[in-house]
Amino acid sequence: MRVEFEQQCHWVLSKTCNKFSAIPIDQAHEQENAHVKGSGGCVGLTENPTAFQRWMVSGPEKARLLREFVDMYLPDVDSDHPRSFRNHEQGLSTQIRFQKQVNSLIETIKKMGNPFSDDFPELVKLDSRNCVDESVAHDLFVLEETGIKQYEAYVKKVLEDCSVSIHEPIKRNSLALFKRPHLKTTTKQGKKIKVLQNNVALFGQLYIAMQSREGDLKEFFGHEIQKFPPSLSELGKLHLPNTKSDLLHCFELSDPPDPPSIYDCLVLDGAVIVHLLPTETVSTFAEYTDKVFIPYVKKQLERTTRVDIVWDTYAPDSLKESTREKRGKGIRRKVSGQTKLPGKWMDFLRDSDNKKELFAFITSKVAEFTFQPGKAVYITSGESVVSVGSGIPNMLECNHEEADTRIVVHIVHALQQGMKRIEVRTVDTDVIIILAGAYYKIAMTYPLADI
Repeated sequence: MRVEFEQQCHWVLSKTCNKFSAIPIDQAHEQENAHVKGSGGCVGLTENPTAFQRWMVSGPEKARLLREFVDMYLPDVDSDHPRSFRNHEQGLSTQIRFQKQVNSLIETIKKMGNPFSDDFPELVKLDSRNCVDESVAHDLFVLEETGIKQYEAYVKKVLEDCSVSIHEPIKRNSLALFKRPHLKTTTKQGKKIKVLQNNVALFGQLYIAMQSREGDLKEFFGHEIQKFPPSLSELGKLHLPNTKSDLLHCFELSDPPDPPSIYDCLVLDGAVIVHLLPTETVSTFAEYTDKVFIPYVKKQLERTTRVDIVWDTYAPDSLKESTREKRGKGIRRKVSGQTKLPGKWMDFLRDSDNKKELFAFITSKVAEFTFQPGKAVYITSGESVVSVGSGIPNMLECNHEEADTRIVVHIVHALQQGMKRIEVRTVDTDVIIILAGAYYKIAMTYPLADI
């Protein structure tokens, strides 16, 4: 038996003509039983001797009939044929599926553009143009290096030093994937609990130290025990009020006058307009600009001669960034003409890079559009201002980061050009407060102004 087992290898058999396809006899029996059992199985068969003997006699014959049926009606070129030497990926169904995938890839590249001609540093998905998380891009860039290090470590531990058994299972790599990035986010409540735990640990250590030393509790509690004072900081970030709209109650009039129907100039907070305009009827960013945003601007020009669109600028390491982080982080998506609009528009606008690219894209489209004669459109582009219209004066550059204060610059420029009745459209409390502070100086300089 030992000779048959070790030298003759009679403990395995081949069910196909493929080389290196021998399997153990017990595994072959299980596969033959699977053909005989079908979907019902053989539950309780061994408990009935008569039924078990019948199954033993008829089982091999059923397996033979099934094999002959496959040999007769299954094409020889099919990868599932027992005598086929083709790889399973060379089958007809696999080739048809692969052809469909290639055609889909070609259509996507034709529609979205050549991805190899893009010059941006982010790693994007081809079909949706979503930018992957930084952890995904990092793991992909160092993937080959990670494999080489693991291979060298395996050779050294298992083959050279023999410190680890060859049967020791290899741990699976926890790599960040496109669908499962490493997003380590801690909730606000969890951060507060962590701060309290650190405070408890510190108090415990100080209490033990004061048992053997003379200490003054009043002096101890007179010093800060955190990196940032809680009165000014919220978990290390600047604490800002959340109810700024309450400040507007003092501006409300009991009997407000009716607003005029025609203005000389209309100043728009661009980010507010983007949030308010609908996106259900369009599918791409180009359609959004051509069919939603520009028609809105044209409609506003029906009752005014000048429209100013003011965007925010997003400078790195800005104090405003802490406020934007509190609003959440949306999905990063590259903005281009053929890129599809995200399903969650508000989540898309939470990302500063998304808004920066979106505002620049809208500005370029507005600058190329031809409006009615006698109408003027001013739209910001970074620190500069793009003027659209014939024979209109240009505006100087402005390095204000927020549109809140930059709106005042556009109002003053409109007043310098002889315009008197100006409307500002916004929903931001900061803009109202800033305009209220600058109104007295503007009214003294331009007495005929009606803002």
